[in-house]
Order: sequence, then structure tokens, then C-alpha cells
Amino acid sequence: MTSSRSATELAARLRMVLAAARPGWRGRALYALASLPLGALYLVLYAGLVGSVVAVVYGVGVLLVLLVLAVTRSLAEMERRLARRLLGVDVPAGERVRDRRGVVRRLRRLVFAADTWRALGWLGARVLLGLAASTTLLFGGAVFVALGWEIEWNPLNALPLLALMVLDVVLVLAGLDLLVRLSASVAPRLLGTAPEQRIAALQQSTRRLADRNRLARDLHDTIGHALTASLLQATAARRTLTPVGERPLQADFARQALGHIETNTRTALAELDRVLTVLRAEDGGRDPAPFAAPSLDDLEDLLAGLRDGGLPVELVVGGDVDDVPAGVQELAYRVVQEGTTNVLRHAGTPRTVAEVVRSGDTLVVRVCNEPVSQHDGRPGPGGGRGLAGLRERATAVGGTLTAGRTPAGGFDLCVTLPLSGAA
Repeated sequence: MTSSRSATELAARLRMVLAAARPGWRGRALYALASLPLGALYLVLYAGLVGSVVAVVYGVGVLLVLLVLAVTRSLAEMERRLARRLLGVDVPAGERVRDRRGVVRRLRRLVFAADTWRALGWLGARVLLGLAASTTLLFGGAVFVALGWEIEWNPLNALPLLALMVLDVVLVLAGLDLLVRLSASVAPRLLGTAPEQRIAALQQSTRRLADRNRLARDLHDTIGHALTASLLQATAARRTLTPVGERPLQADFARQALGHIETNTRTALAELDRVLTVLRAEDGGRDPAPFAAPSLDDLEDLLAGLRDGGLPVELVVGGDVDDVPAGVQELAYRVVQEGTTNVLRHAGTPRTVAEVVRSGDTLVVRVCNEPVSQHDGRPGPGGGRGLAGLRERATAVGGTLTAGRTPAGGFDLCVTLPLSGAA
């Protein structure tokens, strides 16, 4: 208990010293002094590694090698903290092998990871640094003692001897500072993130950005469609509840429109909650739970609310679409969703046809409306990002998008999707 208490007090004092140290000459001096005992410790570690390799023939060497490598990674993390605290070197934290799932994966990462052997190389560099620092101190101390040993001091030689002794101290300090600065320049290369880890992190970041971009587009499509359809249905319900001349009240139609508004709102809130759940899971480092993406079977429900709100839209499905890949079905659903939303925003409630036709290895999705039928009660134009987002998504899977005015004065949106693009 006494030894445990002493070790705790020593650790607390060391933490106080490190907390008080800052990058600068004090930090470099403390780093140089710490190189002496740490160099001796790492030399013992290397001796243990050599002994464990020799002991492989006895059957226990493999376990000893794994133990030495695990200790090496732990000591490397301590070295990263020392470099950040005392030298001001920006060295990122290393990968934690124990965070990986499965014993086999942990052992494989421990042995074959490049940062394990780079950390071992850094500990070897620290051994050389400790030897160089010890040699510098011993040689400088020997010169300092020799200058003043058995010399009869007098007014004639006192000043030159003192100057030589001061020069010796300055050279020793300069040598130690040079060694520390050399360590500071090498530390990011050996203790930093390995190239393979940087590539993997970059790929993961790219995938996360792509997923978030896709979520933003899905949220734009769903929320935009729900609000536009709800506004259309609310306008129709208000008109049926407002008597004009001999037109009777249509309470049943108003209730039906309000029911669709409720459904649209619930759908929009569910989509928003899904997106937030996925983002929170990604920020927490967890894999987001899978969700049911919309498919071609959901198109009828999508358009039913628009019909009840006053948009005469017809759905035409041609060809065998049962085996269309799920990714293509979702994108086709988004095309119809965005196309009908744009009809409501820009044209009001003209007659509209939504076509989904399979032709060989391609799926053609078209939303075409007749000329503008009315100019009042329209939600108004959007920000113009819907078609741009659809074009990017279609291009990403090898498809094409065309959009423009028809000869009759309407608008035609046509997207061609290859069935092989649902990766």
C-alpha cells in the first residue's frame, strides 16, 4: 500500500510538471531530460522484443511478441502526448486497436498495421536520442571539469577559463536543443497517421459527404413535395368551404383534403426524423439503421393526394418493372416527386401524365404537363435546385436528364436510367 501510494504521488507530480510545461525552451529542456530514462526504457523494450523472437522456438514467443507490440503502441501514444505538450508538434492521436470488433481483427491490426512498426521505429529513434543526449552531457561535463581541474587560478587565466567554461555549457545546451528540434521534425512522420490511414479516412469522409448530400436531396424532395401538395389541398379545401353564388359547401371534400394534409405532414416529419437519426448516428461513429426507401409501388399513393387536391395527374406504367433494382426505383420515385412538385409550383393544376416505362435495360421516367390552366393559387417557383439535383443523381448512375418546353406550351421532364446503375 505504501509503494502504491508513492507511485500515485509520483504520477500526480509528473502530471503537474507536464501541465505546467509549455512549448518553448522549458518544454524542450524537459523533453531532453526525459529522453535519458525513456531511452533506457525503450532499449529494454527492444531487448524484450529480441528475446521474444528468440523464444518463438519454445512456443511462447508469439505471445511475447504480441505483448511487446501492444506495449509499443501504448508507449507511442504517450510519446504523442509528450510531443504535443512539450514541443508543440501537431501529432494526431493514433488508432485504437481495441476499438475494433473481434479478437482476430485486433491481432491482425496489431501485427500488420504500418503505424505499429513506425511506432517501433520511433522508439528506436528515441533510444538514439537518449544515447546522443547522454553522450553530449557526459562529454560536455567532462570538458567542463577538465577546464577547472587542478588548474591554479590567477588573474591572468581566470577570464579565459571562465569564457571557455561558459562556451562549453552553451555548446552542450545548443547540442541538446538541436537534438530535440530534430526529434520534433521527425515525430510527425513516425508518430503521425500512416498514409493508408489517411487514404481510408479520406475515403470515409468522401462517402459521408456523398451520403449527406443524398440525404439533403431526399429531404428537399420530400419536404418540398409535402408542402406544395399541402398548400394545394389547403387552397382547395378553403374554396369548398367558402360559398360563392349558388355553389354549395363541400364538407366531405374539405375533410378529405385535410386528411391528405395530415398525411403529408406526417410523411415530411418522418423523413426529417429519419435524416436526423442518420446524421446523429454518423456523428456518433455508428452505422445508421437501414430504412425503407420509396419504390415504384409508392407512386400511386404519392399521386393520390395530388388528385384530391385538384391536380389531374395520371400514372402510366409500362413494361416489366417488378425486377427493377431498388436504387433505380427510388430514383424514379424522386423524379416523379420532383416533377409533379414543379408542375404545381410553376403551372398550377394542368393535366399531367407521369410515365414509368421499361425499355430493355433502361427505365424511362417522364413527367409531362399540358399548358398552364390557371395562374392563381400556385405556391410559386422554387429555388431551382430540384432539377439540378436530379441531373446530378441521374448522371451519377449513368443516366441522362432532359427538361424543356413542349411544342404545345407545356413542360416535359424526361430521365433515362440504366438498370445497371443501382449499385
